[in-house]
Amino acid sequence: MSTSADTGGAHRSHRDWYWFLGRAGQFLIATGVLLFLFVGYQLWGTGIEETQAQNRLQDRFEETITTAPATETPEADTRPITIESGDPIAILRIPRIGVEKYVVEGVEPDDLKKGPGHYPHSVQPGRLGNFAVAGHRTTYGEPFRNLDQLDNGDEITVLDAKGREFVYLVTGITIVSPSDTWVVTTTDPDTAVLTLTTCHPEFSAKQRLVVSAQLATERTSFAPDDAFVVGDGYALPQNPPTTADPSVITTTPPDITDDSTMIREIETFDAGWFSDTSAWPDLGIWLAVEIAFVVVLWRFARDRSRVTRLTTLAIGALPGLVFLYFVFQNVSRLLPPNL
Repeated sequence: MSTSADTGGAHRSHRDWYWFLGRAGQFLIATGVLLFLFVGYQLWGTGIEETQAQNRLQDRFEETITTAPATETPEADTRPITIESGDPIAILRIPRIGVEKYVVEGVEPDDLKKGPGHYPHSVQPGRLGNFAVAGHRTTYGEPFRNLDQLDNGDEITVLDAKGREFVYLVTGITIVSPSDTWVVTTTDPDTAVLTLTTCHPEFSAKQRLVVSAQLATERTSFAPDDAFVVGDGYALPQNPPTTADPSVITTTPPDITDDSTMIREIETFDAGWFSDTSAWPDLGIWLAVEIAFVVVLWRFARDRSRVTRLTTLAIGALPGLVFLYFVFQNVSRLLPPNL
C-alpha cells in the first residue's frame, strides 16, 4: 500500500512540475508576442500616427501661410501671427537625407508626435540667435533618424509661416550628454543659427546628437521685424535685423535666461526614461481594462467547444487589440520624448 501511495505522490509531483513548466512557457510566449507587437507599434504604428498628424498640419499651415515672395521684399508683410502650441510654424527640408516635415510649436511629448518641434524659448527662423528644433529618431516617422549622415556644407531650408525661405548650411555635428542643454540656447546673439537635436545612438537615450547650421547670409535675408505670439500671450523671442550685415544690427534677443517657461521647455532635451510621470495612471487604467477583458474572454471560451472557442477568441481579438493600442500609447509616453 505504501509503495502505491508513494508512486501516486510521485506522479502528482511530476505532473505539478510539468504544469509549472507549461504555464511558464505560455507566459514567455505571451510576453514575446506582446514585445513583438509593441516593437511593431513603435516602428510602424507611431509612423502612421505621425503621417496623419502631418497631413493635418499641412492643411493648417496652408491656411496660415502667405504667398508673398519674402526673399525679395522681406518687409512686405509684418502682420503678427498667433501661434498655439502644436501649430505648424515652418516646413523643414533636408535634401541630403530626404526630410521634409512640418515643424510644430512646442517640444512637449504630444507636440513631437506630430513632427519636429520648435523649442519655444528659441528664436524664430531667420533671426539672429538659435532656432532650435527637436525630433524623434526611431519613432513617430523618425524624421531625424539619419542626421548623422549630414556633412559640413549640406543645405537645410526652412519655410516659415509667412512663406519666407531661409537657407542654412551645416557647420558641424556633435554628440553631447543629455545635461548639455546649452546647445539649444542662444550663445551668440550676433549669428543666426539652426540647431537640430535628437537621441543618440539609435534606440537609446544615453546621449544627444546635435546638428548645427548657420544662416547662409549671402543667399538669404534675415527675418524682418514682425511678431509671432503664442496663444497664452508669451512673446516668442525675436531679433529682427533689417539687413544681412550684422554690423548694423542694434537689437539683441531678450534676456529670458531666468524665464520659467524656457527652463521647462529645455527639460525636454535631457528628459530620459519615465520622464512623463502623468502617464502612469492612464497606463494603469488601460492595462487593467486589457487584463480584465482577456480574463473574461478566456473564462467564457475555455469550456466551450473548439469551434465556439475559436470563434469567440476571433471576435474578441479586435477589441482586445484596441485596448492594447491604448496600453502601448501610454507605455510610449514613458520613453524619452525624442527617442
